[in-house]
Amino acid sequence: MAVVTISRQYGTGGITMARHLAEKLGYRFVFREELGQGCRARGLDIDLDRIEGRPPRFFERVFGLGREDLRKNLREVMEEAARSGGAVIGGWGGQVLLKDRKDALHVRVVGSDEARILHLVDTAGVTRSAAEEIIRRADRDQRLFSEYFFEADFANPKLYHAVLNVEQLSAEDMMEMIMAMLAEVERVPS
Repeated sequence: MAVVTISRQYGTGGITMARHLAEKLGYRFVFREELGQGCRARGLDIDLDRIEGRPPRFFERVFGLGREDLRKNLREVMEEAARSGGAVIGGWGGQVLLKDRKDALHVRVVGSDEARILHLVDTAGVTRSAAEEIIRRADRDQRLFSEYFFEADFANPKLYHAVLNVEQLSAEDMMEMIMAMLAEVERVPS
């Protein structure tokens, strides 16, 4: 069994799709809660909800969480999930931390600002102007977060086997495409 990492732009519904993909495949879905528990079990007391998608403040960088500790612990938790059978990992730099695994498939879900704004208006019940601000801030924060903690730009298509656009494919079509690619990954000997 393989491991799939799903990175997404905020407002694409990529994590919801990743959760459904895991269910469809019979794989374990690994996201914030499980990653946080795994880090705490390894002695890294961290609240992933608090730091997700935002760069650390100056005092946090100087006196707080070290990026090497975070990467090491996240990698260990992800590797453990991958070894225990199939896993779909939502976000948290899986495409960087597991880049050398031959049984890993790395996917990014993207969409235009307009598509993401409309998605937030429909699903989060916010106004258009609020959704525009959320998307603007999320894009900036995710870029700073990925550069600080993972020394990578998650928007770089070279990190992925596939970049899927929510305006071109439905969530169901994306899952079908990922499952087809996964079948090819699983055929390749490790």
